[in-house]
Amino acid sequence: MSDTWSSIQAHKKQLDSLRERLQRRRKQDPLGAGDPRHDLSLATPPRTGSPAPSGPTPPGPALGGVSSLCPAPSGAPSPPVGPEGVPGEPPEPDPALERRLLLHLSDLALPLPTDARAIRAAIAGGDSSVTLQAVESLLHKFAAQELIEVRRGLLQDGPTLVTCADHSKLSAMTGVVAAAERRRAEQDGMGGAGGVAGGGAGGVAGEGKEAKRCRRAAASDVDLEIESLLSQQSTKEQQSKKVSQEILELLNTTTAKEQSIVEKFRSRGRAQVQEFCDHGTKEECVKASGAERPCRKLHFRRIINKHTDESLGDCSFLNTCFHMDTCKYVHYEIDACAATPPRSPTRARPRDRSPPPDLPRGPPPDSGADRLFPPQWICCDIRYLDVSILGKFAVVMADPPWDIHMELPYGTLTDDEMRRLNIPVLQDEGFLFLWVTGRAMELGRECLNLWGYERVDEIIWVKTNQLQRIIRTGRTGHWLNHGKEHCLVGVKGNPQGFNRGLDCDVIVAEVR
Repeated sequence: MSDTWSSIQAHKKQLDSLRERLQRRRKQDPLGAGDPRHDLSLATPPRTGSPAPSGPTPPGPALGGVSSLCPAPSGAPSPPVGPEGVPGEPPEPDPALERRLLLHLSDLALPLPTDARAIRAAIAGGDSSVTLQAVESLLHKFAAQELIEVRRGLLQDGPTLVTCADHSKLSAMTGVVAAAERRRAEQDGMGGAGGVAGGGAGGVAGEGKEAKRCRRAAASDVDLEIESLLSQQSTKEQQSKKVSQEILELLNTTTAKEQSIVEKFRSRGRAQVQEFCDHGTKEECVKASGAERPCRKLHFRRIINKHTDESLGDCSFLNTCFHMDTCKYVHYEIDACAATPPRSPTRARPRDRSPPPDLPRGPPPDSGADRLFPPQWICCDIRYLDVSILGKFAVVMADPPWDIHMELPYGTLTDDEMRRLNIPVLQDEGFLFLWVTGRAMELGRECLNLWGYERVDEIIWVKTNQLQRIIRTGRTGHWLNHGKEHCLVGVKGNPQGFNRGLDCDVIVAEVR
């Protein structure tokens, strides 16, 4: 490829030189400018098969008629003449210059179009040996190799313009040129090593190791360049990735059915759950944030009594501390006073006494569809209530008053009374959630078997206080046993339509 390009460049420069000399002859000899023989002798070189003229023949085949008629002036520059009388071959392009030009053109930040003069100024770096002619020659060479696209400038003698560059091909070509330079350097090193071979065996071994090291480094560089070239995404891969992203966005978009289900279970009148502030009180929140007002989250207020000792710190027991009248620790309550901005007075609008317009009424909504009924309580003694009048249930949640030998503000049931409860009549098949604590854990398992249930799971509730901290107050055995509760899950029959394994088995929350 490079030999063909050199031949094309030599032929092109030969034609340019002939045209320049023809124009110069016409300007210097206006009388002979109209002679067609002069133009013919300059434009058409003699064929090798034609007979030679009888007179002396000049060495240049294309300049025979002109040199005998009108010699060139001494001050006019003439192109270099080769051994056969043709203008001199263009010099071989400098490999270092070619590599610098390839690196410059492969830069993604290079603004296009750009001209050869700007490219020469960018890659020369103060080197006067880099000529505009050499840069343009290399640009035309790259254009012939389809690495770039070039065109002539707006002016007749303007520099060549580079309009487009194929960065992938330029990067690959940069690696090829670098590999060729390394191979040439290795060959030179091997030649030097062969010349020194007669000097001594130690020098040969050293040069051989150096050559192996160079070859190994060159191979690793080529592998890295090939890997970087292969890692680049093609246009087809980019389009496929774009299609995959669009499909993923469509799959992540909630459907109308999902939105209706979410709306069905949404709390009426907005969510009733509020987030606690991490700083606790409003004073600490303002101090930590540096703002004039506390944040909109839920805060606490300290309860300071006469017997409270603030140096002891916060009470880590549950919200329902049974000894708040004598407990010296600091307790808290919800600070329900919301800091609302003052409202501007508004004028009372006159009341519109006109009857409302008749609006079209739709069908009456189903009173029982998608509506949660409020809890219903029965104030009775569970030991004597006929629970069969309540009907059948799919899920029963029981929190019995176990007799756990502890001071409690309510009455308890003995173990035999718990065993005699008529729980089986409430369900033919379904689930029973039975809360147990302390020593009642084993008794609860026994009751499940007596009532006809099979224990299938167990949920653990770790209790926290108002400040979302684990309790540590009291005797060690007390807060280890009563700082948590267990919920035994029993199943009866073969209930259908229940989802299993959707949530974890540990709950960390405060008491009600």
